Amino acid sequence: MKKTSPWFILLFPIAIPAMIVLDYFGYRIIALIILVALVVSFVYYMYSLFAKFRSLRDEFVSLAKALCDPGSWSVRHYPYHHTLSGSVAGHRLHFSLLGHDERALCQLFLEYPAGRELLVEAGDDDAGPVQDLPQDVSAIHRLPGFRSLRVLSRRAPFFSRFLSGLAGSGGPGLVLRKQVDDPFCLPVLKRDLELLLRLAASLDGEPTPGQKER
Repeated sequence: MKKTSPWFILLFPIAIPAMIVLDYFGYRIIALIILVALVVSFVYYMYSLFAKFRSLRDEFVSLAKALCDPGSWSVRHYPYHHTLSGSVAGHRLHFSLLGHDERALCQLFLEYPAGRELLVEAGDDDAGPVQDLPQDVSAIHRLPGFRSLRVLSRRAPFFSRFLSGLAGSGGPGLVLRKQVDDPFCLPVLKRDLELLLRLAASLDGEPTPGQKER
């Protein structure tokens, strides 16, 4: 995925008043050149954005055909993230790319009736004993590019889902976030899904003694 920077958009608040001033003082040719440059830049940015969205959709569709049950999946594009929703062996999941550029944050949300709340983040090995959690949590915590693991025992409110970037239904379930070079790697996604399923089954009960929930 090629990175596209809309830096030129920041020039609009400056360039438009500048064109008005130049036109007022008779420098219409210079004002016209600035206007043409802005229009060409904007058209190029929109074309790049369209091409990027089309490329991302192709990646999502290929992943859906290889990962999800036939006829169970759909791909949706939002202003800041792109989401694949589907079923894998009877389990509903939502895979999202939070952003449009290289190494964008990817999220795997597995719908599951979890029995407790849990939050583990990348820096928690320095702040708390991750080893006190179930073994599957430690395995997930050691995944390359791991950023956070969140377990929701109930459906998150709409604004909470919107602000936190939760895809799909927003709970209950498990949310794994990572930052990797190839978010569409099928073997890696299958491994992550298997880990989440094992963890969900182990958390479907009482909280682990001695572990503070967050």
